[in-house]
Amino acid sequence: MFLSHLVNPAISTGAPKWPSKRQAFRLVRRPNGNVILASDGLSDPFDDVTLGENNVNGFGLEFYIETPANEVAETIHDVKKSWQFQLLYTVSQLAAGHGNIRAILEDMKLLSTEAEGVSEAIPEESRPRLVNAAGRVGALLGLQAAPAPAPADGDAAATSVPGRVAGAPLTEVLLVNIKLLTLTELKLITDRGADGRRRLSEAFAGPERLMSSLTRPAVI
Repeated sequence: MFLSHLVNPAISTGAPKWPSKRQAFRLVRRPNGNVILASDGLSDPFDDVTLGENNVNGFGLEFYIETPANEVAETIHDVKKSWQFQLLYTVSQLAAGHGNIRAILEDMKLLSTEAEGVSEAIPEESRPRLVNAAGRVGALLGLQAAPAPAPADGDAAATSVPGRVAGAPLTEVLLVNIKLLTLTELKLITDRGADGRRRLSEAFAGPERLMSSLTRPAVI
């Protein structure tokens, strides 16, 4: 399923420009029952060849959120109002505005942000554990899937979202996970910076490592 803007926000509101001015998003239903919402356009080749370094796939990355299917709305209209989409859109706009966030991710491995414009989409009963005093929600960027165990003979390998896509026409594209954080997890990052992000990466485990949910228990 595609979700896109009828009018490009970069034209109508002066928002950050995506490489080819195409701002789109995908909704993918996974065999494991989860749903992925992903950006689609941040890795388009620049329509202006004077932008970027040489001829590359735009910013060289796309963001995604994996979430339980029962937390995703049924209609496109309601999906666009959901916390998942609002968080994905906010992070994508931050990346478009920053420009070289891929280089920072490849250097630091994990980033974090406090996203504005998401809190109103969080159900009121979940806000006390997810929305801070400034009205922002925390997110960890760049969490990678844990190495999968070797499949037994005759078994199919476990599927996970790859961290990189090598088949893009110009350059390899990163697929960057966005993980919604609880306030206690966000505080660890606020207090300890990169070490806090590393500790969270170590604490998130199991099949739900990359998944964002309003109901998951905090790991810190």
